[in-house]
Amino acid sequence: MSDFDIDHTSFAVHDALGWARRLRRDLGAVPITGEVLAEFRYLLLHVGTADTGGRLELLEPVGTDGFLSRFLASRGEGPHHLTFTVPDLHEAVRRVRALGMTVVGEDHEHPSWREAFIMPDPVHRTVIQLAQSDKSYPKPGELIGSTDRDPSASPSVAGATDPLWWTPLWDTPAEGHGRLGATHLVSQDRDVSLRLFEGVLDAGVSERDGSLELTWPSGSIHLHSGDTPGITGADLHGGSVEAVDIGSSRLQRHV
Repeated sequence: MSDFDIDHTSFAVHDALGWARRLRRDLGAVPITGEVLAEFRYLLLHVGTADTGGRLELLEPVGTDGFLSRFLASRGEGPHHLTFTVPDLHEAVRRVRALGMTVVGEDHEHPSWREAFIMPDPVHRTVIQLAQSDKSYPKPGELIGSTDRDPSASPSVAGATDPLWWTPLWDTPAEGHGRLGATHLVSQDRDVSLRLFEGVLDAGVSERDGSLELTWPSGSIHLHSGDTPGITGADLHGGSVEAVDIGSSRLQRHV
């Protein structure tokens, strides 16, 4: 991973495998990778075709006293964070701090997944994760064409175990075939958002339907102005359902 890119949109849920089964059945989602850590386990999915689509992460708490358990207790299921990959995590963190934003949880010691987190602020009200890895995910065509996964070849979080905990998902047949489009994010200050996403994270920017479209190689964000900031959902194209609600957010068929 050598360039700036949007990696995935992450959702906190009580039952990651249950949600993954639904997303596989209705949208044809295919697993990429997943791991278990002290306070949570995650599963990263590709929702799309061999040529296009997007990545969605499901986070499930492990135990009852971790950060994710507290998040779900206070806010319920729904969007948790956005993740971007960067070519130089030290430099990205420096530039984010220069904007006056708060960065926590820095880990520069694990080459497979160096990370840092921009704390939620009044502008976006969502966690933004920055990551750098010396590994990359399989191409979508490889994911769709095979059930074999090599955990050692994909990015991996420090201290993670059980990288194939999610394999019962293969028992669920894919009845629908959709693809994930742009994530929708409401901002209270478009100028601040542009300084972060365009100025630091190198997004391409264009106007679309009264909002800004921020684009990277692996996906895009539709940035809306509003008084209630945060991730509101994402576009869907195709699939066997019109919409999938995950808590307060909606993955919705885009016409």
